[in-house]
Amino acid sequence: MSEPSSQTGPLGALEELDALLALAAGGPLPAADCLRMVSLLEAAPGRRDRVVTALARQRDTAAVDALLTLPTGTRGMIEGVFAALRSGVSRDFDHAAAPRMLALEFRSSTSSRFPPLVARAQAAFGPRLERLRVDGALHYRLVLQEGPKLRSQVRALELDLERLHRELLRIRGVRLWLNGWCLDDRSAIRPPARVPLLRGWLDWALAEDARA
Repeated sequence: MSEPSSQTGPLGALEELDALLALAAGGPLPAADCLRMVSLLEAAPGRRDRVVTALARQRDTAAVDALLTLPTGTRGMIEGVFAALRSGVSRDFDHAAAPRMLALEFRSSTSSRFPPLVARAQAAFGPRLERLRVDGALHYRLVLQEGPKLRSQVRALELDLERLHRELLRIRGVRLWLNGWCLDDRSAIRPPARVPLLRGWLDWALAEDARA
């Protein structure tokens, strides 16, 4: 881990950030240093592309956590998270990795497009589409989790899953869980940008390594 610069202000931030980038070129940074690089961008915005590139190259939970703190629309952020998910990276919680799984959760809506949407989802996913009551409101949940049958399950369901996710883009209250990361209405990643992230997870699930 790098030592903070003794200088203050933009020059000190630039010096510290360049030191962290040099460390990142030699191998993965710990979580604190990943987050520190992002925080230093406020004083050194000209290094933004280099920081995003370094985090995207790292492809681990520390890097993804840091990428997800960047402002909405930051160039390269989606590509970095996509690459990590496509590689099977999952989030760490207290030194234990979250299961590699996808969960798509959404609540009932008064939108006129909702009833046919649910009907198509029920026809496509059958009992896999769970119905839950939460605080009196009806919620729906679809889960796919790492295991011996995941690849065949994804092959059978991927097109319907991508269609359902796209149809939900304009409906509030949708949550997409990918390997422990939650993308919802509060996320820096807006709904349309979640489409390639879902694709990244599906690509991992269809790969040979996901069959174990």
